[in-house]
Amino acid sequence: MVDYIVLGIFSLIIIGMAAYGYKVSAKTAEDYMMAGRTIGVVVMFFFVLFAISSSWTFYGFPGVLYLHGPGYVFFIWGSVAGFAALYMFLGPRLWALSKLNRFLSPVEVLAERYESKALRVLLSFTMLAFIIPYVGIQPLGVGRGFEALTGMPLWVGAAYTSVLLIILVILGGMRIVAWVNIFLGMVYVTALLGSLFWVVSRVFPDGGLVQAAQTLVEIDASKLSAPGPMGEYNNVLLIGVFIVGLMAFSWPHVVIGAMTARDKTLFKWFPLLIFIFGGLFFYIIPFIWGSLVAPAALPGITSVAEADSVVQTVIQIYLPRWFAVFVLMGVIAAAVSTAAVQLMTSSILVARDVVQGVFKPDATDKQITTIARWSVVGIVVFSLGVTVAVQVGLGEGAMALYLTDVSVPGFAQWAPALVGGLLWKRGTKQGALAGTGAGVLYLILGLLITGADGSRPLLFNLHPVVPTLPINLIVYIVVSKLTPRPPDHIEDVFFNEVDDFLRSDRAKQ
Repeated sequence: MVDYIVLGIFSLIIIGMAAYGYKVSAKTAEDYMMAGRTIGVVVMFFFVLFAISSSWTFYGFPGVLYLHGPGYVFFIWGSVAGFAALYMFLGPRLWALSKLNRFLSPVEVLAERYESKALRVLLSFTMLAFIIPYVGIQPLGVGRGFEALTGMPLWVGAAYTSVLLIILVILGGMRIVAWVNIFLGMVYVTALLGSLFWVVSRVFPDGGLVQAAQTLVEIDASKLSAPGPMGEYNNVLLIGVFIVGLMAFSWPHVVIGAMTARDKTLFKWFPLLIFIFGGLFFYIIPFIWGSLVAPAALPGITSVAEADSVVQTVIQIYLPRWFAVFVLMGVIAAAVSTAAVQLMTSSILVARDVVQGVFKPDATDKQITTIARWSVVGIVVFSLGVTVAVQVGLGEGAMALYLTDVSVPGFAQWAPALVGGLLWKRGTKQGALAGTGAGVLYLILGLLITGADGSRPLLFNLHPVVPTLPINLIVYIVVSKLTPRPPDHIEDVFFNEVDDFLRSDRAKQ
C-alpha cells in the first residue's frame, strides 16, 4: 500500500505542475510549442540532458558495459561532443532564425530555407517514423519495473506512464515539460547516485570502488579495458561508435530545444555545462555502475536481457525493498522526462509541419495549438502499438535494436540538409531533397535486405550510419553544386540578417 501512496504523490506533483503551466500559459502556439522562447541556461541544461537520459541510461547503457567492458563509453563521449557542437555552431543560428521569423519547428526552418514543401513532407514523416518508437518504449520500460516490484501486469505500468505523459504534454506544453525535467532529473540522479553509493558501501565496505576494481581483476580483468571480454570493441569499432555518438546533434528532440532559448548568452555557457556536468558528472554514474560495480557485485551474467536489468537486480539483492520504490520513481522520471520531450516534438511536427504546412496552411494559431495538443493522444497510442507489435513479432530485444540501429541512423539523414541549410549558402533545394531522399532510401533498403545469416550486405555489415551518411552528404553537395544557387532573398534572410542580429545587442534581450 505504501508503494502506491508514494507513486500517487509523485504523480500528483507532476500533474499539479502541468495544471499550473496551463493556468499561466499564454494559450498561443508559440507559448505552447516554444515555451514563449523564454528558457534560460539552467532549465535548458535539465531540459536537454534529461530529454536524452531515458530508462536506457539506467538499464541499456550499464548492460552493454557489463557485457563488453568500458569501450561503449565512446558513444557517450561522442554524444556529449555532438550536443556541445549543436549549441556552439548550429544552435545560435537556428535560434536567431526562429526568433526573427517566428518559426515553430526546425523542419519549418529548413522548408523555408530551401523553399520546398516536398522537403517539409519528407523530413516530417522521416523524423516521425524514427522518433515515435522512442515514445512507446518508455511506458513499456516502466511497465516492466511495475511488474518486478508489484507483480502487476506490464500493461498497468505502461498505462500509468502513458496517462501521465498525455496529461503533462496536453496541459503543460514545452515550458512545463522543460521545468518538470528539473524535478524529474533530480529524482533520477538521486536514485541512480544514491543507490550507487549505498551498494558500494554495503558490498565493498573496506575499499569502495578500489575494492570493486580489485575484485573485478580477480574475476575477469578483461572487463576493465577495451576490447572487452568478447573482443568486440576493437579500435575500428571504437572510432565508429564515437562517430555515431557525434550524430546526437541531429536528434530532433534535442535540436528543437535550441529554438526555445531566451537569449544569445545561453549558447555561450551551455556547451561548458554539457561537458562538465553532463559528461563528467551525470554519465559517469551509469558508467561506474555498468563497468565496475555491477560486474564485481554480481558476476556471471551472460544474457543481454539479464544484463540490461543488472542495476535493478543488484539493488533488489543488496538494498531494502522500500528503496526499490524510490528507484522505480527514478526509472519513471527518466522515462517521462525523455518521452515528454519526444512527444512534444512529435506533436509539433504533426500540427505545424504536416497539418498546417501541407493540408491546412490557413490554420489559425488556436487551431494548430489544439491539433498539437490532441495529436498527443494518437501518438502515444500509435507508438505503444508499434512497440508491442515489434516485440511480439521479433522478440523482446528487437526494440532496443530498433533504437540503436534504426533511430539514430534515421535522425542522421537530415544532418547534411540541416548543417548545410544553416551554414552553407550554396546548398540548394534540389541538393537537400536528393541527399536526404538518397540517404533515407539507402537506409531503408539496407535494413530490409538481409542475408540468410542476418547480415546486411547493402550496408557492408557496418553500423547503418557509416555507409548511409556519406552517400547522403556527397549527393547533397554534388547536386547543390550542379543546380542554380538559392535566390538573393534567401541569403539575406537566412545568413545576412542572422549575422547582423547575432552581432547586435537585440540578441541579448
